[in-house]
Formats: sequence, structure tokens, C-alpha cells
Amino acid sequence: MELTNLVKSTLTNRQEANVALAAKTQLNKYMVSQFFIQLVNFQQLISSMNEFVGNNKAVKTATLFEGLTLCLNKAMGQMLHDRFDMDAQAELIKSTLKNIDVTTRDVQIKSLYPRLLKFSMVVEKPSATLLSGELKKELEVLLGESLKIKVGKVRNKTMRIEVTSSCNFKIRHGIAYVGKNADKVSGDSYLCENFQNGKTIIAISDGMGNGQMAKAESSHALRVLKCMMNFDVSVAEAVRVLAELKQESNIEERFFSLDLCVVDKENGRAYFHKQAATTTFILRGDKVYRIEMPGLPIGVVNGSDIDELAVNLEPYDMIIMCSDGVLDNYENIEIFEKRIIKNADQDVHKTAQDLLHYTIRRAHGEVTDDMMVVAAEYTPIRGQRPF
Repeated sequence: MELTNLVKSTLTNRQEANVALAAKTQLNKYMVSQFFIQLVNFQQLISSMNEFVGNNKAVKTATLFEGLTLCLNKAMGQMLHDRFDMDAQAELIKSTLKNIDVTTRDVQIKSLYPRLLKFSMVVEKPSATLLSGELKKELEVLLGESLKIKVGKVRNKTMRIEVTSSCNFKIRHGIAYVGKNADKVSGDSYLCENFQNGKTIIAISDGMGNGQMAKAESSHALRVLKCMMNFDVSVAEAVRVLAELKQESNIEERFFSLDLCVVDKENGRAYFHKQAATTTFILRGDKVYRIEMPGLPIGVVNGSDIDELAVNLEPYDMIIMCSDGVLDNYENIEIFEKRIIKNADQDVHKTAQDLLHYTIRRAHGEVTDDMMVVAAEYTPIRGQRPF
């Protein structure tokens, strides 16, 4: 009898060891895949910095290395987050759920990095408590963010559950632009990019002057910004590096504006940053709110402190951003706001097109500068817009 129990105990321990080894192997595969993704991102960053600085222009090596080091440190921090205490984290998850009478085993963690959470577990004898949503609530309190719970089928009185960071909101955007004198090439560039960490960046950059040179200047700047934020580098750090690179290589004394909005979709917060940028508008229902901030163009001085303004968003808020070529056609900004309100029942594409066409009509068809309008709506993924 003792021999039988010993054999059973040995087999059980071996099975648990194999499960733990499998989990670590899966973790390693996940980390390796993330590593190669970041290598590609790193290559794109170097390429974009090279294009932004331009040929035959000298910059301080320390400035380049600072930007690259910021991204590399973020990448390594993301991959190594919780790597050395996965077992402790798994036990913490088990003990937390034990408080609501949920027994779990085989907790397999791939990532506990904020906004990139990904792990699975087996629940024994799933109860009504589990199905009522209490498990989700407990895990959200523990991990500090909104989660998505995928429940599997019940087999042998057990159920496998997959837990990931949630994705309850999205950004829908529309764009309309025209170059000076109705040219197809515009010195205004835009960016609307979703990142893995649950954030979306919406940006407009207005290059100095018009035409191909201004377009290259503004588009290269946004590409560098996108690459750095892809590593979860903060806007303030990214813009500071961008400004210092421009200042050091700016032998032609050219400048550009930068209008940024970073939306944390799950927390419903928008963070605005402006460097010589025009007013941004938020359409909420039938009211319009203005976002105005001071700031010098990029390239005038070395990177300094970047001001930030945070705003709480509500579902279906629409953010309207535009270049100065648009607002320069309005002697009274309230006229533009009234036109925005007229688009309260339109989608983002029609809104952007209408605001641009209306501006051109007010100018009697004369396009004396590059014009760009970007409309972005903060909306629930499963919601239906209440027209």
C-alpha cells in the first residue's frame, strides 16, 4: 500500500513538473517571438531616424544613442517583466481566486505586462460564482485593468479559462486633405496608429512651406515618433529626442509643428500635446470643447519639457484635429465649431470631408495653403452609435 502511494506521489510530482516545464517552454517561445518582433521594430526605428536626419547632416552620437537606448530598455523591460517570479505570480492568482471558492491549477503565464496580459488556467468544479462574473472582477482588481475572459467547455468537472487584456473600445478615424493650389502633394502629414499597449496615437505634422520637401519633413517626423512609441516610450521622451535630432541637423533652419493626441482606450483618457499646433475640438453630443496649448515648433530649440493636457473621454466623443491652413480661413472660430456640430450625426469620414469642403467653399475655391482635417471617434467595439 505504501509502495502504491509512493508510486502515485512520484507520478503526480512528475506530471506537475512536466506541466511547469511545458509552461516555461511556452513562455520562452512567446518571449522569443516578441524578441524578433522588436528586432524588426528596432530596424524600422534606425531607418526612420536616418531618413529624418537626412544625408550629409551631422548629429551628436549621444542623441542618437539616447533614442535607441530608450527603445531598447523598454523592449527588454517588456520581455523580462515578471520573468523571474512567474511561480509566485501564479500562486498569487490561485490564492486570490481561492477567496471566492474558485480552485485553480495549471496556471500558464505568457505575459503579465500591463495591457499585454495573457495567461490561462484550469478551474476545478466550476461553480455559479465563476459564471456570475465574480472571477473576472477579482482578477481585474488584482491586475489593475479591464480583462477579457474566454471560458472553455466543462470536461471531467474542469474548465480551461483564458485571460487577456480587454479590448472594449476602439478609435475610428477619417481623413481629408488637399495641397496648396489643389495640389495632390501636401506638406501636412497625419498618423493614426494602434499600439499593443491599448493606446492609439492621432497626430498631424505641418512641414514648413509646401510641396514635397515639407511632406518629407513632416512624414519622417511622424514615422520616428511612431517607431519610438511602438516600444512604449513616453510622448515626452519621444518628442524631446525628435526635437534634439532636428535642432542638431537643422542647417537649413526649417521647422514643423506637431499636434498629438494619445488615447488610452480602456481607461477612457486622452492626452494632448501641441508644438505650435492649432486648436483641437472635441464634439460631445451637440457641444464642442476646445483644446488649446502653447508650444514652439520642432527644431527651434533643443528638446525641453513637453506640456500635456489630459481629458476624460465619453463613448462616441469625436476628436477633430486640423492644420493651420484650415483655421486660417475663419475670422471667427465659432463658425467652424457650428459646422462641426452640424456633423454630429455623421460618421468620421463624412465629417472630415464635410469640414474640408466647407472650408474651401468659404475661401471661394482658393486653396492658399495645405489643408488637413482628421476626425477620430472613441467608440465601444460592440456598441451602436446613437444617431
